[in-house]
Amino acid sequence: LGDLDRWGPRLPQVSGAAGPRPGDEKQSAAELDLVLQRHQNLQEKLAEEMLGLARSLKTNTLAAQSVIKKDNQTLSHSLKMADQNLEKLKTESERLEQHAQKSVNWLLWAMLIVVCFIFISMILFIRIMPKLK
Repeated sequence: LGDLDRWGPRLPQVSGAAGPRPGDEKQSAAELDLVLQRHQNLQEKLAEEMLGLARSLKTNTLAAQSVIKKDNQTLSHSLKMADQNLEKLKTESERLEQHAQKSVNWLLWAMLIVVCFIFISMILFIRIMPKLK
């Protein structure tokens, strides 16, 4: 019964064979009403607190939902941009490859002409210049 003391006033115990006295009955009814009122107040406070927590949870959930929607939109936009950039990169890579092939072909012919010119120049130089003795 020691644990019951913390929940409210203890109701008087009826002892003896005479039965409860009318004054004791009124007092225990008042004490019972007081205990019931305390419990009802505690339940109301808990219900209000739970309602506040539910509202807070709903607000946080709605905020998180809007952030997630924005993130999904940003992600979709980024994926579209990445796909577009990939297509542009492929196109430009093909153009660069074609350009590189053309320039290497042109450069090869230019080098061949330069080498031939130098070779002919050296032969002419050797023929024109007299031998040193």
